[in-house]
Amino acid sequence: MQFLAPIIYLILAIFLFWTALSFRNASKSFAPFVPCGKKELPRIFEVIALKDNEVFYDLGCGDGRVVFYAAQNFPVKAIGIELSLFFFLYCWIKSIFLANKGDTNFKLRDLFYEDLSEADAIYVYGMPKVLEEKLRYKLEKELKKGARVIAYGFPIKGLEPESIRQPDENHKKSIYLYRF
Repeated sequence: MQFLAPIIYLILAIFLFWTALSFRNASKSFAPFVPCGKKELPRIFEVIALKDNEVFYDLGCGDGRVVFYAAQNFPVKAIGIELSLFFFLYCWIKSIFLANKGDTNFKLRDLFYEDLSEADAIYVYGMPKVLEEKLRYKLEKELKKGARVIAYGFPIKGLEPESIRQPDENHKKSIYLYRF
């Protein structure tokens, strides 16, 4: 039994190292974790106007609050893509306890390797440089005609927004709606 404790500690250390590394990589690849305020969610979904049976993606879903809001308030398939193992596990565990609250799916992967061709609507909060230099091309290449993208906080340079919802005294960031 004495040999079991070091093995458990080693497994735990590897898991914690991998989790920390994935958290760091996720922050550097697209955006740091900045959770969307709960007051912002109705405003975001008013702009994106989800319809029945649509497929909704949150790219870099963090704690999953946007995905859970979509699934709980609209009859859609809501998918969260997350690179951080910590946040992926958090969302996965939370989805077990909210199993009867909508159709959610979380994927542990780099959003740039996810096929977005079935998406009807996408929410994204990313840093301006990555939005312009990487994500824009992916969206232009993969999205079907009529797909909508909400960019929260920062515009996607090189694309013309269909509409812009400006911040006000109750809301901190602009919301950019793009239609493909």
